Amino acid sequence: MTTVPKVLVLDLNTVPGTQKKIEGVAVVNPWTIALINDNDFGMSDGPAAFDANGRLVDSGIKTTLVTVQLGRPLH
Repeated sequence: MTTVPKVLVLDLNTVPGTQKKIEGVAVVNPWTIALINDNDFGMSDGPAAFDANGRLVDSGIKTTLVTVQLGRPLH
């Protein structure tokens, strides 16, 4: 089996407004990728995740699909 080397195309930490928890990435065309985040069904971590009655406190994070235009085409 032949392995294909990884090549960093884009550091999403450098793109303002990019979601923090990327769930999926798709190539739209050689110049564009699409990203979708994971909102974990509104759940958050820690003691603030549930109220005094044990009900989930929605995190407010929305599922978002965004496209990113690349500075150079994918090879």
